[in-house]
Formats: sequence, C-alpha cells, structure tokens
Amino acid sequence: MTEVLQNLNDNLKKQVSLYGKLLSLEKRKQRALLANNLQEIEVATGLEEQLLLEAGHLERERLAWAEQIGRALGKTPEDLTLAELAEHFPLLQEVRQELEGVVGGLKEIHELNSQLLQQAMKIVDFTLGMITHQEKSTYTYPGRKEKDGNKSVHLLDWRV
Repeated sequence: MTEVLQNLNDNLKKQVSLYGKLLSLEKRKQRALLANNLQEIEVATGLEEQLLLEAGHLERERLAWAEQIGRALGKTPEDLTLAELAEHFPLLQEVRQELEGVVGGLKEIHELNSQLLQQAMKIVDFTLGMITHQEKSTYTYPGRKEKDGNKSVHLLDWRV
C-alpha cells in the first residue's frame, strides 16, 4: 500500500506543477486580453491545450492509483475525495493543500478571464449594432411605404 500511496502522491505533485503552469498561462492570457493582443491569446491557448492533454493523462493515472486504494478502503475511486484520503494517509496532506491552492487560483483567474471575454463580446455586439442599425430612414424603397412598427433601416441591407 505504501508504494501505491507514494505513486499517488507523486502523481498529485505532478498535477500541482501542471496546474501551476496552467495558472501562469491564464495570467499571460489575461494580460493579452487586456492588451487586446490576439496573437498572444492564440499562443497561450495553444500551450494550454497541450497542458490539458497532459492533465488528462495524469488524471487517468490518478484514477488507477485511487482504484487500488479504494479497494483497500472498500470504496470506488469516484467516491474517494482527496480530503478523505489525506485524513487516512497524512502523507497526502501537503499535496492536498498545494493542489487546493493552485486549483483555487486557477478557478479565480479563469472566472476573471471569462468576464473579460464577455465584456469584449458585448463591445463587439454593441459596435455591430451601431454599424448595422439606424433609428431613422435615410431612404425608402420605391413603391413601398414603411410600416409604423418597422421604421429602422439597416446600414448593411442583406436583402440585395
């Protein structure tokens, strides 16, 4: 059991390191969002994809170790939490705290980046709305009168 616990601990330390790298990339992406640097956003996103593939591999490995520990405790890996494991096995306490810290930081910056992206999309929508809609007509179509409820004209008329 000690070897399995050590392997799980090593796996979790690798995950802490990986999530730390993801946190750095999220911060990099945030600076790029604020600077409106699309190329930097693309580079950071590409690097994130690679790290997320590695995270998937580590997670599958973690589940294998958790399954072995779960059998010893009479639980399925899905029912085991890291906090519960750390209670049973103090060796995991330090890595649990590190993982909680880095994942918490990652969640926080990810939420901020999501808000920045939503605000950018609102600006784009507003700008497009200003370009494509006018309150008053500048011309009318020959032989047609405007309906009272439909007096707005689009600058870009797609009916052509």
